Amino acid sequence: MSSGLTIVSVWAFVALVFALQAWLAGTMRNEPVALVHTLSVWLAWASAWALATPAALALVQRFPLAPARLGRHITVHAVAGAALALAQLALFAAAAPYVGSRNAEPTWLATYQKLIGTTFLLNWPVYWAIVGASQALATSRSARERERTALKLEAQLAEAKLANLRAQLEPHFLFNALNTVAVLMRNDVDAAERVLVQLSTLLRRTLDASDMQKVTLHEEIEILEAYLAIEQARFADRLTYRIDAAPDTLDASVPSLILQPLVENAVKHGLAGRAAAGHIEVVARRDAERLCLSVRDDGRGLTPGVVDGVGLSNTRSRLALLYGDRHILQLDPAEGGGVVVTLDLPLHS
Repeated sequence: MSSGLTIVSVWAFVALVFALQAWLAGTMRNEPVALVHTLSVWLAWASAWALATPAALALVQRFPLAPARLGRHITVHAVAGAALALAQLALFAAAAPYVGSRNAEPTWLATYQKLIGTTFLLNWPVYWAIVGASQALATSRSARERERTALKLEAQLAEAKLANLRAQLEPHFLFNALNTVAVLMRNDVDAAERVLVQLSTLLRRTLDASDMQKVTLHEEIEILEAYLAIEQARFADRLTYRIDAAPDTLDASVPSLILQPLVENAVKHGLAGRAAAGHIEVVARRDAERLCLSVRDDGRGLTPGVVDGVGLSNTRSRLALLYGDRHILQLDPAEGGGVVVTLDLPLHS
């Protein structure tokens, strides 16, 4: 149903209710009134308000009753409500003689003046009723939208966790990690033990990941370090990495499991399958009220025509739900070869 038809339907219902009330009251007082006549008067009154309602709704949208500027917006609505009430009475004054209103006078001006004197203070609250109803509907819609967004975020987080579990529990990954342990056991038992501890830490943190949508950057980095330590043991001298997070960024809030898929892509697509050594660098910096994160590798670089994979698509979707247009995620060729993924997010602790 269109908004215009909704407005007309609502005001027609209001007119019917008021007409029935007037007819019933007259009947109970033994002062019967003609229902059709009463209904025509109230329909004329309601039609005038129906014409004024779009302006009232536009004012509510422009000046919502939000805590930020409540006093100023109430003043605006007080003045606008009085103006619309006067405009509504002007329209009703023009129709009054034709519907047989008892307020009708020989001239429009006389009718208008009489209506102002007798019904203005009763008519003005009608505007506030429109404001209240519109604000309540807007609040309800906003609450439903937040609920839908929260459900989407929960689904995205669950998908990210499942994707992460699949990656870590993938037989190939486990085989490589355990094979690395077996090789190290012959030459360096301490190193083998470290790999097992890192693997245990990685799996435990993934399985016990908080249901919260966001974690601190420090917690996210702990998972990255466990993952990269295992991969470094696997690739030996072929993989080096550096995580450089400024101290004033460690308490920053970031989406849970947001960096690990980017680092995994750097290992899988940037370094694996090539003989030369590779390097991955994760950097976190604060820029005023923004958090700037980057994941850089010196691997094969971007492949022309290749679209985002599941991990990157999921990351884009989660960021859009969490931050709307207040974030940046972009992939660029890294200077000297490879890829750099940049995340620019609002800084929250």
